[in-house]
Amino acid sequence: MSKRILNIENSSEIHKCKKPKFSIDDLLNTSSENDEEAEIDEEEDLICPSSSATEKEKLPEKTKQRPKMGIKTKEGNLQVDCKLEGSELWAKFYDLGTEMIITKSGRRMFPTVKVSFSNVCLDALYYVFLDVIPVDSKRYRYIYNKSAWLTAGKAEPVPRNRLYLHPDCPFSGDQLLKHVISFEKTKLTNNEVDKTGHLILNSMHKYQPRIHIVQRPKQLPLDPNKVVLSDELHATFTFPETQFMAVTAYQNQLITKLKIEKNPFAKGFRDPSGRSPDDLERPNDLTPLMFYQQSTALQQAVLQQYFSKTFQQINPSLISQMLFYANNCAQPSTDIPPTVTATAADL
Repeated sequence: MSKRILNIENSSEIHKCKKPKFSIDDLLNTSSENDEEAEIDEEEDLICPSSSATEKEKLPEKTKQRPKMGIKTKEGNLQVDCKLEGSELWAKFYDLGTEMIITKSGRRMFPTVKVSFSNVCLDALYYVFLDVIPVDSKRYRYIYNKSAWLTAGKAEPVPRNRLYLHPDCPFSGDQLLKHVISFEKTKLTNNEVDKTGHLILNSMHKYQPRIHIVQRPKQLPLDPNKVVLSDELHATFTFPETQFMAVTAYQNQLITKLKIEKNPFAKGFRDPSGRSPDDLERPNDLTPLMFYQQSTALQQAVLQQYFSKTFQQINPSLISQMLFYANNCAQPSTDIPPTVTATAADL
């Protein structure tokens, strides 16, 4: 009996030692341990994310796409340095997707391309040009519910590229060092047969402005009508933040708002007809009497009612005599164009 008991005890010990390694209990225990380890790893990732993930999440998507201000590409064989003035304003527009209006008669750019130069030769002549080239071979359309530009197909045939010469050229090296060169008079058009020298673009296409500077000796001035950059001592500068979409009407309302806010000549954007200040100018010295003379009969009736309610204490007959005299006796000023009419916003 004792031997049997010992054998049974030994067998139980043997069974205990030979317990299956992958029992259901072991599997459950290991899975729970793995889950706990996974949870710990996830918590560690949330608390201490990798450096690459941190860098990606630091800035919003639009800001990540913004080129660094002041970064430019340079081509050519001329040792001159160029700086874009107002790069902060250009960057604000770039974040929203800069748009430039093009019209048949030509529309000025805003923001304006302004540059300054350094490392120039004081005894030489310099000619500064501006041109605009397509960024890619695509045509775009604006999706309003997504507030984004999407590809709409292949680009239209590229119009003839023009070099716009700054009207104050040529510059001496000393003048370039002291002044900021502004292309505020440059105009964009979609008129393919334009003969006024405007830059010809296609609507709904993306463009990149470029600055070219050509150096010539004082004894050998340049003929602007016969310019071949590859044959000249020149340099070409490109600033990525100046890219824009050419449109016939603003697509992004935020662009319109920003232009009205930043452009000192944005009166045309507030006009319901969408005309620019170049198309219609209103004199600043339009006095109330002049306005009354140029107004229609309906506007005069409204003014009479307004004055009668405002000046009730004044003798009505005196007011009527004043209005009658202004309407019949006073002659309109010759300085005011006959086509100018005042709107309700001007009252």
